[in-house]
Amino acid sequence: MADPAGLEGALAALPEAKRELARLMLAARRPVPAHPTPRSGAGPVPPTALQSRLWRRERAHPAVATGSHALRLTGPLDPRRLVDALTRVLRRHEALRTRLTVSTTGQPRLHVDEEPVLRLTRADLSGFTPQAAAERVALQSTESASTVLDLESGRTSAFRLLRLAPDEHVLILASHLAVFDGWSSGVFLADLAAGYRAGPAGLAPPDLQFPDYADWQHRWIAGPDGSAELARRRAVFAADPPAPRAPGGFERGHLPVRLARGPVDAGLELGAAEGATPFMTLLAALAVVLARRQSRTSQVIGTPAAGRFAGALEGAVGQFTTVVPIRLDLAGGPTFRELLHRTRAAVAEALAHQRLPVDVLFDGTPPPYNVLFALHNYPSVPLDLPGIEVGQLPGPPARHLELYSPDPAAALACIGLVERDGEIGGTAEYNRHAATPEDVRGLLTGIEDVLDRAVAAPASPLTT
Repeated sequence: MADPAGLEGALAALPEAKRELARLMLAARRPVPAHPTPRSGAGPVPPTALQSRLWRRERAHPAVATGSHALRLTGPLDPRRLVDALTRVLRRHEALRTRLTVSTTGQPRLHVDEEPVLRLTRADLSGFTPQAAAERVALQSTESASTVLDLESGRTSAFRLLRLAPDEHVLILASHLAVFDGWSSGVFLADLAAGYRAGPAGLAPPDLQFPDYADWQHRWIAGPDGSAELARRRAVFAADPPAPRAPGGFERGHLPVRLARGPVDAGLELGAAEGATPFMTLLAALAVVLARRQSRTSQVIGTPAAGRFAGALEGAVGQFTTVVPIRLDLAGGPTFRELLHRTRAAVAEALAHQRLPVDVLFDGTPPPYNVLFALHNYPSVPLDLPGIEVGQLPGPPARHLELYSPDPAAALACIGLVERDGEIGGTAEYNRHAATPEDVRGLLTGIEDVLDRAVAAPASPLTT
């Protein structure tokens, strides 16, 4: 049998189709580590399962994978220094220099460009009245969220720097969801601040880059460990039917949501006494609401997870987000306390398998959940620029259902909550062809009702 080094050396001499087959044969002979490691070489790698789905979808729906963030910068900003720092951040993270190409065999591949391309437009709004300038900032933010970014060309980010006054600027970032997740915003801002403060001396490459992860995911899923985990997880959900697709397809709707603190606070105290986190307690209550509505004691709810299951991934920009399906068993009329213990075990079990992409797990069929629930805890990273006060500006609604759901037409709602300043609230995104705003609000009031009743009678069996 030829040694791996010899086989690798012969790859370049083969036609592309045979070269791809040889790569797969070589990968099958190598053990795949449980966690990503730096890849050997700088050649193209397969995209992640989520990237492949977003790439296919954006071909029919341009700008569907664009996210936008806006920051107000108050103080003596040095625009040239900021531009240099932005360029250095693009150079530091391979994900922000990535483009997707299609090989002659029809397979998508990620390529990393050597040099960064900073796409930055500027506008001077200092001649407008404060109200007119604010209106134009809002318009620029909305336009940014509609920027047509393209993974194939490598146009995956675009910036706007708006000057409102000598000491007042707004920086707007449009980023492609295939290379930039919620966690990445904190990494990006921390690096931008470091680059602005330290100049060319700062910003060494992170320990792992996103293409390292993409390459690892492809090899791990194809290897024996990934195949075995895939078989085990499919067996877990074998009895759960796929969520039905809405006859009208998918049309996005948004509405702000908030939980009432009275019953929720008491319910969270009950959960904490049983060792449940706030997320677990709210998830258990949501499962009761869905079980009552659907008359089913088995409930599957999807939750977005950061997907950075290896410490070395925490410092990289990229799209690592994964959806973890959590299967909750309400059979036998458990008390809410008993359900909390079942939920703790179910959440721990599900999160232990977040390496497995949901797109691969359900293989093109709608998943067995139509509601996604999240209590976000992305690390708060202030943009520490010397002498400059930084504030976050409200942005356009997110596109979470298309990011988190393999089939948005089979989704009902994605409820994303954040605990901040003593309040638990956020945004719910829903499919207008599957739900109304009243339906979505009913899920929240249902959670409040379940917690209120659980606190009043914690030893009473739940009725589903």
